[in-house]
Amino acid sequence: MLKFKYIILLISPILFIFLVLLFLNNIIRNNFNYKINDKYKLINNFSYEIYYSQDKILSKLSRKFNIQDEEEKIPKLIKYAFISAEDKRFFKHNGVDIFGTTRALINNIESGYIKEGGSTITQQTSRLVFLNNEISIKRKIKEIIISIIMDYKYSKNQILKIYLNEIYLGEGAKGINEASQVYFGKLICELTLSEIAMLAGLAPAPNFYSPYQNYELAIQRRDNILKLMYLEGYIDKINYEKALREKIKVINKKNNEDKLLINFILTETTNKIIAEENYPIDEHLIINSSIEKEWQDKAQKLSQELLPRGIEVGLISIESDTGLIKTMISGREPEYNQFNRVTSAIRPLSSTFKIIPYCLAILEGKSLLDTYDDSPTCWEDYCPKNFSNIYQGESTLIESFKNSSNIVPIKISNQFGLKKVVTLANQFGIKYKKDHSSYLSIAIGAYGDSLLNITKAYSIINNKGISIKPSIIKKIKSKNGTIIWENKFQTIKVIDKEIANKLNYLLEKSVEDGTGVAASIKGRKIFGKTGTSDLNKDLWFIGSIKNLTTGIWIGFDDNRITNFSSGTSANFWRTYIKSINI
Repeated sequence: MLKFKYIILLISPILFIFLVLLFLNNIIRNNFNYKINDKYKLINNFSYEIYYSQDKILSKLSRKFNIQDEEEKIPKLIKYAFISAEDKRFFKHNGVDIFGTTRALINNIESGYIKEGGSTITQQTSRLVFLNNEISIKRKIKEIIISIIMDYKYSKNQILKIYLNEIYLGEGAKGINEASQVYFGKLICELTLSEIAMLAGLAPAPNFYSPYQNYELAIQRRDNILKLMYLEGYIDKINYEKALREKIKVINKKNNEDKLLINFILTETTNKIIAEENYPIDEHLIINSSIEKEWQDKAQKLSQELLPRGIEVGLISIESDTGLIKTMISGREPEYNQFNRVTSAIRPLSSTFKIIPYCLAILEGKSLLDTYDDSPTCWEDYCPKNFSNIYQGESTLIESFKNSSNIVPIKISNQFGLKKVVTLANQFGIKYKKDHSSYLSIAIGAYGDSLLNITKAYSIINNKGISIKPSIIKKIKSKNGTIIWENKFQTIKVIDKEIANKLNYLLEKSVEDGTGVAASIKGRKIFGKTGTSDLNKDLWFIGSIKNLTTGIWIGFDDNRITNFSSGTSANFWRTYIKSINI
């Protein structure tokens, strides 16, 4: 009986450790698979180069390393730079390096500060994927156990790939691929040895060694890593000395990319590839966007110069006869902006929507010279008012539209039916729901939609009644030149050309001597309409000139009252159009 107790006492710790390892092993496998599925979506399977309409580079980014593909190898210089910098014995230990930890401890004690870290790349990877940076013995024990299991379950190549995909290297860059883009605007295959060493040097303290914050310190750190690579035999003397002499140029931080614009392009790219089921083979996409660089830059600059701090702006220009998006400004500060005010902000369309009931009136046989009584009117307990309480009495469609009457479009909608208004709005791409068709306030834009959709509606009128789905992409190719997707500009007729011409006449009169006069340009034909929501919270102008339709929204994200009018948006539109010389 005593022997049995000793056996139990001996086996229990071993069994406990085995069960803990088994439990953690399952956690790693399940979590790892979940993270792979969550992180590495279709677009992350490809490197990409995005070009402006004029073939100037807009952005380029290498794809994340494919963890599951053992045939894919990490570029040697990148691999050896990070191993030299972070874990010299990476290929020799089993996830935890006792010798390296001891050496780091001794060096740190002798120097009086944290000179080198004791964690292996595998340990750092376990923190990046499964843990956090909490400083505690409990977390360190977990880290060690997970690192040993990871080293058992995955190859060194896989572990290093996970590390290089996930390591934070400053300036919002997660992974070597993003860091290459952020600091140098390059694909990882385009990096020089010197640039690779600088990126590897960021790993322990990205802000401290940042070339933006401490350029000289970043160069010293680069030089140390190059020396380590040379001493370890990873590079020869000629390349070592050449890399030391290289004058590294980092991208100007002020020129950092508009991430929302790029994400919009990549999302559309992904959707096109999925829809076509035409997946590229060479894992490198060339994306030709429709964005005009000069227009984009000027619009972005104007958004920062013409408006006071705090108020926001959205702007989109659509080429009417192709649907191509030529400019898209989703906010005043693209490097900090996290919300696309062109596609995602759903705001009351206000008077910009009035073109729809007027279109319905013409479709129902009304002439532009037919009249409605623009006098104060109530519909049961709904008593809308005109702006500044000005009423014109008996007015033609031309006069009432030009002066942006609220009474007349409601009377039109009440006469022919709100369901017809909603149906027509849907045909123009405005996403009003059928269950809204009992609300008369719809006729004057009380319900919301995006700047993209209302601009598309005006683009249809400018394109003689023909609808083309807006797109920011002209062509998607593989690196070898194979065309994956090309814009074919599919068209749908919404209204007849004659109806569109009459609507354009209304829009032209609105700018000539109506509410949109602030958008007028001497000697130019402009077709547009202002819009202002209650208490001037939303300021709109949607206008067309030649073959270009541009929509502008100005307001506060938190729906605050502004001290401006829709004339502010109209004036912004005019300034922008004059700046691009169209």
